[in-house]
Amino acid sequence: MPKPPLLPLAAVTTVTAFLETLRAESTRRQRRAFLTEYTAWVAGRNGTAVTDVTTEDLLDEDNALAWLADAQRGLTRRRPGLEGPTTRASVNSMAARTSALNTFSRHCGRPLELQPPPAQFANRLTPTEAHRTLRLLSGHHPAGMLEATWRRSVALIALAICTGHGMSALHPMRLPDLDLDRPLPRARVGTEWYPLDTVSRHALAHWKDTHRALTAGHLRTLKGGNVEHLWVTTAPGRPRDGRPAPPAGLPAAVRTLESAHRKLTSTALGTPLLLEQFCATEDPTPQND
Repeated sequence: MPKPPLLPLAAVTTVTAFLETLRAESTRRQRRAFLTEYTAWVAGRNGTAVTDVTTEDLLDEDNALAWLADAQRGLTRRRPGLEGPTTRASVNSMAARTSALNTFSRHCGRPLELQPPPAQFANRLTPTEAHRTLRLLSGHHPAGMLEATWRRSVALIALAICTGHGMSALHPMRLPDLDLDRPLPRARVGTEWYPLDTVSRHALAHWKDTHRALTAGHLRTLKGGNVEHLWVTTAPGRPRDGRPAPPAGLPAAVRTLESAHRKLTSTALGTPLLLEQFCATEDPTPQND
């Protein structure tokens, strides 16, 4: 059966409409990143501007397969990996790229049905290994890493261990989600509360103090007053489009937290560990209010 014709819509328009149908912010962010990468790749291949790439270009199977092949070889990488600027993409990254193309093409009524590689899952630490590693990381500030960044990364690991949740669940947390002054300190992820052990409570208390120092200057400059996001930047950002560099103490992006976590584990342990590797194999039992 012939494929239904598509209107010559700009790819950026169709991608935007597709992203608006996604409910989860983490999924929307991931799909946006990969489809933006793909659109830029097609523009480079065609020698045109990104705005000239059409939806039909993105749904061309030859384009899709060629982009996936280049991405797997690390040729579309925007930031250096562990083995340099052309580090091969991970299997899980390629599975996510393929999934983004498949869901986008189904949205357009022209499903590509590309076969993703099977996902690979890193081995999780045992509870004993996770807690011992947390004690090690919380007791040794690695050289070459800002103290505030170290405090933030250690606090993030502490929450992963105590709650069993990874980055997507921990990133949206706010300051009121920490209840550290009660006899049994606890943290809230979503609607559930989880108890904190002594090491984790100290790590989070240190981060709250650091958070307070980083955000103190925003009380007068931010319309909303205090920065309620639990995870904030620890250094000024980069100036862009002629605008001054944003100060430290503003809400931190997921990739900022991931980059700092990777640097901490690589430097202190000699090997990068995913945050999810610190999560228990079985989710900890939440507390009742």
